[in-house]
Amino acid sequence: MYQPEQPIFDEQPESNIEVTIGIEDVPKPWWKSWYFALQITLVDFTPFMWVSGFASLAGIQSASFTATMLSACFFCMGICTFLQTTIGNRLPIVQGTSSSLMSSMGSIAGVYGLPATWGSILVGGFLEFLLGATRVISKIRKFLPPVVLGSVVTSIGFVAARIAVQWTFSNTEPVYMILAVIAFILALLLKFLGRGIVSQGFILISVVLVGVVGASALGLFDWKAVQEAPWFALPQLFPFRDMPNPSGESGQLVAFVGAAILGGFSGYIGSIFESVGDYGATCSACKEVYRVKHIDRGIMAEGLGCVITAFFGALPCTSYTQNIGIVAATGVASRRVTQVAGILFLLYGLCPKMAYVLAGIPKPIIGAVFLITAASIMFSGIDTIVSSPRTLRNTIIAGTTLSLAVMLPYHCSSTYAEWASSLPPFLNMVCTSNVFLAVIFGVGLNIILNIILKDKKEEKAS
Repeated sequence: MYQPEQPIFDEQPESNIEVTIGIEDVPKPWWKSWYFALQITLVDFTPFMWVSGFASLAGIQSASFTATMLSACFFCMGICTFLQTTIGNRLPIVQGTSSSLMSSMGSIAGVYGLPATWGSILVGGFLEFLLGATRVISKIRKFLPPVVLGSVVTSIGFVAARIAVQWTFSNTEPVYMILAVIAFILALLLKFLGRGIVSQGFILISVVLVGVVGASALGLFDWKAVQEAPWFALPQLFPFRDMPNPSGESGQLVAFVGAAILGGFSGYIGSIFESVGDYGATCSACKEVYRVKHIDRGIMAEGLGCVITAFFGALPCTSYTQNIGIVAATGVASRRVTQVAGILFLLYGLCPKMAYVLAGIPKPIIGAVFLITAASIMFSGIDTIVSSPRTLRNTIIAGTTLSLAVMLPYHCSSTYAEWASSLPPFLNMVCTSNVFLAVIFGVGLNIILNIILKDKKEEKAS
């Protein structure tokens, strides 16, 4: 019998995160919800990076294309976040453009054209919706004990740390490095010496003071792009229908190409595994019991959201690791705050000028502050690992999983980059996705060591 309220774990993993505003709580007065939500959007603005990456992989150099897709991505982030927090798993999860899906869809666009990309997104999203609606994904829960989930969450922390470091050192000129250090120190001071909303809003305050005010005073904030962007622009259905395909034709809305659909769904597989880990990490950060319903409803809502993104010319959305770090660092886990963030993302999509304000903040400043949230995610996962039974089997599972999940993608993007790029798209994604590897090796080693090779005496004792 299906039991949606059944916990994923027999014992709730321990967490040292202090939640000040719970999932069901609504911050009072009303403006606090907007205050905390604005803070979320300052960190969850990676569509700027993924849209540029997609255009590069697709071989598209048009600035208008990038601007149009960027607004579409923000608009769809708002829609998908509302779906997740209402009919989905109702956790404080922001839905946004996925790096794994961006890379797979960018490759499809470069080879088969944009219509095949939208077809791949539509089919992949529908299949993801079915996997959630038919409760297939939750059936893997017995293969995700705390030691595996903790390893996945820790690997997510490493991914977040990698993003933070990349942003911090994206411009190594001395003035940017100094501002990054100032932002980092200011964030720590606000977090640990501040009280109330000052401590809870340390990300927003430090980024605005250093990233907007300080950068503007030094002439580093790109106000020209903000001035040139329009105030209002309605999203369009299939806005790129007039762009030529690799064959030179234009005007086609959607194309369903078997190879493109298969390649695109490989990105969806990675996204699904990442989301299962993200849901667990979010529950850990919120001190919420991770239940079966969180997996099924979450994947169902994500798939539905991805289908919608194709109609607006946006990239597929998945759960955002960055927001988990904000929850862990600030203690603000309110679903209402996340929904208000969804409204802001909708406004960014309708008002390109607002979106370009976010883009104008130098990335080194964002990255320096984001380092704090990445650390919170990482050690939340370590706490979960430590809460598991202290056995040699679990030590091998966690140690091997983390070693491979962290180091294999690193070498596949550096030492073995040529070899990795020669692999089929699916295998290339497997070798370069930290979270996908963490799930695969964590689940696999747990099956081998704790199920297949489990000592009969241990079975009787349990």
